Formats: sequence, structure tokens, C-alpha cells
Amino acid sequence: MPTYLHPGVYVEEIPSGSKPIEGVGTSTAAFIGYTTKGPVAEPTLLFKWSDYEEQFGGIRDLGKAAEGDPMGFAVYSFFQNGGTAAYIVRAIRAGSAATAEGFLRNPDDNTRIIRFAAANPGAWGKSLRIRFEAKEDAPGLYILRVGVMDGTEFRERERFSDLTVADEDAADFIESKVNDASTLISVEMQDISQYLLGVSVSQDLSGVADFSILNNRTMTVTVDGTARPVTFAAAEFDNTSTLADVAARIQTLVRGSVVANPAVRDFTCAVEDNELVLTSGTRLPASAVVVSGPGDATDAAAALLLGAASDGTEQTGQQSLDALLSDIAGQVSLEGGTDGSEPDQDAYDDILAVFEKVRDVSIICLPGQTWSGSAGQVVIDAAVAHAEKMKSRMVLIDPPQGVELRTEKSVNDLGFKPKTYSVVYYPWLKVANPFYNAETNPGAPSTLLVAPGGFAAGMWARIDGRRGVWKAPAGVETSLAGVAGIQYSVEDGEQDQLNPLGVNCIRTLPGFGPVIWGSRTLATRADPEWRYVPVRRTAIMIELSIYNGIQWAVFEPNNHNLWASLRANIGSFMDGLFRSGAFQGEKAADAYFVRCGLGDTMTQGDIDRGQVIVIVGFAPLKPAEFVIVRIQQKVAQQ
Repeated sequence: MPTYLHPGVYVEEIPSGSKPIEGVGTSTAAFIGYTTKGPVAEPTLLFKWSDYEEQFGGIRDLGKAAEGDPMGFAVYSFFQNGGTAAYIVRAIRAGSAATAEGFLRNPDDNTRIIRFAAANPGAWGKSLRIRFEAKEDAPGLYILRVGVMDGTEFRERERFSDLTVADEDAADFIESKVNDASTLISVEMQDISQYLLGVSVSQDLSGVADFSILNNRTMTVTVDGTARPVTFAAAEFDNTSTLADVAARIQTLVRGSVVANPAVRDFTCAVEDNELVLTSGTRLPASAVVVSGPGDATDAAAALLLGAASDGTEQTGQQSLDALLSDIAGQVSLEGGTDGSEPDQDAYDDILAVFEKVRDVSIICLPGQTWSGSAGQVVIDAAVAHAEKMKSRMVLIDPPQGVELRTEKSVNDLGFKPKTYSVVYYPWLKVANPFYNAETNPGAPSTLLVAPGGFAAGMWARIDGRRGVWKAPAGVETSLAGVAGIQYSVEDGEQDQLNPLGVNCIRTLPGFGPVIWGSRTLATRADPEWRYVPVRRTAIMIELSIYNGIQWAVFEPNNHNLWASLRANIGSFMDGLFRSGAFQGEKAADAYFVRCGLGDTMTQGDIDRGQVIVIVGFAPLKPAEFVIVRIQQKVAQQ
């Protein structure tokens, strides 16, 4: 309470008790799928297609494949059909991608090396070029330019001026300044000894099918001048042994018992890209690993394509370092980036776990994952389980490509799960192939097949913005943009079979083109209360809006003042929805109710347990699926 200590006029602000509830967004989508560029497993919020092209590489050219890039086309069709905001997540199998990198000597410190790396993994990074030069009028300061080559011309994309490479605490130190601002590269200053590694690398051994050929063979591995014999026993390997088994055995035999020489003690033998890589345990310019064999039928080095005599590659520590550095002073081409492989279940599980903390997602799309085969179904099941747990989002499921749904049996054979948070659209759509050219690329198909999920997600967003989430995202106003055709034509007979099972059809109507002609969840039969997409989504919107809007009530005194405030604030929110046309009923009493009070929604025991219970009911609008016109002939009157 205020304290009045002297005579005078006091001005005080008092709360009105009105705490308006704001409706949550309903149109933010999440696209989780395989791309060859962009941050891995990290949700990135985008607002237009050009952002996706810049950060995730746009639509991939898949050559002569009949299907288009699942992720690229899904995101493109979303924005093309009305989508305004989407989280994009690049999903790849863990550890399968590599980041392109390049190196320069630190011009002000010969014990350090500057490592430049692409901002994220992928072959895209190999297109980057770094140009690093001293400022002529400012000794100790440098200019860094990042770009790509257009033929023989360097096209600059980013520039950083007045950089220092000596003082790590300086505001213009290259690491901090570039890493804070660049969207293309990262920079790391490293100790030069990290790359002074003596190595011996075999040729590609993928052609060796049976490593039992090494049994009873021998070779010598000399590490920094210390020779170590490697002799394989008579039954060392069999036809089930792998190259990794061979590498592990070589490492064990070279190290042997404890050796004082650290080059031998820390020696490693590993497999990289079907090649054996033998590495010294010390990091010195003269470090070296040399492999030799007896040169007869017992020569293991010859069988493993190791050593100079077998055309293997051997480099001293200094040679390994020099191989990293550009031949042109101040210029670096990034090398070694790989795109990685398609994501597995673990990748999706990790991403869905991240999305438990991203509250504003309403729609989940899984481009590239269709309801066919156990792998796709497991991923989709995990996404639906996530949606059921969060209770704030729905999953758009793509049916398998090439499967025509004509009868109830054909749908039942697919085994869709009757879930209220999942929706299926059918069939796949045809779109123009942006890579087709009658003169330069005539072998590419002129149209490509694309799953319907991205189109539907965009239309959900468009109808939400125009009419509200309570309007079914279906009908003649859902004419889809960017569609060149439909894979399977759906007529009345087919839809008679599909609609009761919750399969929403895309049909071509004269005068309107391709439109969405269904608005049901997969719970059509199992849970008819949540049969319709707009009913489920309206409930989600109301629940989240109230949840967010009454957080102020936590720890307030649990009395009639609080109950009245909750009734007033929630009632005001519901009345706003009613006036917007979200509910059935000619008057508010028919459309919704809000109850909260002792003897109504709570007992004294509830209050003693610290519980405030509010019950909110609403009469949802349901789509007019069946517009029936009855015509009666008028009988002429005498």
C-alpha cells in the first residue's frame, strides 16, 4: 500500500482489472527435411522464398528423376500459396556431412594458421573463395573478401576491413569480427603444429572383398625413425573381417607394449573413405610414417596398397601442412565439403525434441517422408506423437507416390492411424520443372511430381489470414497456384470412398482449376468430435490463447475477485471470436460460455489444493460439406 508522509496531492495508477487475451498465430509451419545447405538440426525462421534460396540453396536439380526435390518444392509451394512464416530445419544423418575448409598462414605469427570454414556442412562451400590482403596504408591491418567465381571473375559477397590477426583482445580481431557478422564462413586461429602430421595413406581399398589375404603377411611401419614390424597371424582375418578390423590390428601391432617414443605410443591407424590413414603421434615438421614390405609373396604393404612402392601417399609433417595451404598468397579455395546422407530416425527425433521449445509452430510438414515403408511411417508416427504431446500443432501427411486411392480397401491397406492431429491430402501434383530447357537440357522431364503437403500448408495460412482459422481450408477459393496437373484424377465416385476415411482430395473443377475439396482429420471415424480440420485448429487456437493470456493469474489470491477477472477476460476474448464469426449461434449465450466459481467449477477442496478451475465451452462452426438443394415441381392451380 502507498505511504503518505506529508500533506499534498498524490497521483496513483491503479489496475483496471482488464487483461486482454491475444489470439495466438495459427499459420507458422515447420518443414523438416533433407537439404544440402543450411544449419543442421537448427530451426531457422524464414518469411519469404528468397530467404530459403539464400540460406538453404533453393530447389535441388535431381536430374532425370520423376519426382522433384521434396524439401525445396514443399517450401516453395507453401510460400507460393499464401504461407508467410516457416521454420526450416535441415535434417541429415549425424556425422555424414563434412564442412569445406581452407587455410592461410598467419602473416604476423608464423606459429599460427588461419582456418576458414563454410558456415555449415555441404558441397556448396567448395564454391567459396577467400581473398585476404594487407591494407597498404595501415600496417598490421587486413581486408578479407568472401565471394564466388563467375567464370574467371571473382564476385564478392562479403567484405571485412581493418582486421587484425595478432591481438585476440582487439575489437577488430579476425575471429570475433568475422564470426559475428558473416553468413558464409567462420574463422578460427589455430596452432600450426596441429597440422604437422606425418602420414601414410593407402589407395582406395573398396575393391578388396576378403581381408583373409593378409594372413601370414608382414610389413614394416617406421614412425619418426622407429621401425615397428607388423605381422598378421595365420588366422588373423576371415571373409567377414572389415577394413576397420584391419586398421585396429595395425594400430595395436605398431604400438605394441609401452614405448618411450611418443610418435609410436600415440600412433593411430584409421579408415577414411575406404583408405587406411596411418598417422604419427607427434606434431613436428620432420614427423613421418613410412611403410615398406619384403617385396615378395608375404608383402602385406603391397596387398594394402600402402607405401611408396605400392603407390600409396606419404607426407612428412611439413609436407602435410604445405598441402593445406594455397599456392597463391592471400587466396583460399575451400575444399572437402560433402552434403551428407538422408536423415534417419535419430535425426528426426533430435529435431522434434528441439521443437518442444519452439511454441509458435502450428503446422508440421515432413518433405521426403511419405506414408510408405516402415521408415517413413516411423518418422511420421513420431511427428504425430509429438503433436499430440504438444497439443498445439498438426501434421500434414503425404501419401505414397504412385499409389492410386480409389476404394476404401486401398486406403485401409495403407494403414493410416486415426489421429486427430494428423491430416492427409491426395493425390500428388505435377509442377513445371525449372531445370527443363528444350535446347540446353532436353533430357530432363518437363514436369515433376510433388507431394501435396506444402501446397495444403500454404493454403491453410492463406485462409487463416483471409477468413480465420475456423474457416475450412477447402472449397473453390482454395485454387492452388503453381500446379501443372494432378497425378490421379479424383471424381465423385472416388471421393465417395475417400472422404469418409479422412483423405482430403485435390480435384480439378471447371472454372476454378485445382482446388482442395476436403477438410477432415484422420479421426473422422474414430473421434468424430474432431472430424473437421477447422474445429481441431480452432480449439488449438483457443486453448493456447487462453493459456498464454492468463499466466498473470498464477499465485494471485484464489478468491471471488480472481474468478470474476478470469470470467471477464476469457469472456471478452470469446466474445471477440463470436463477433468475428468463429462460433455457431445467433447470440453469445448460444455460442460459448465461461464458468469459474466456488460451487460451480470448484469445491473448497480444490481451492485448498491451490487450484482455480475455469470451464470454457464453445459451439464450433462446422463446414457445409453437403449443400443440398431440394427442388419440387409446382402443381398448376385451377
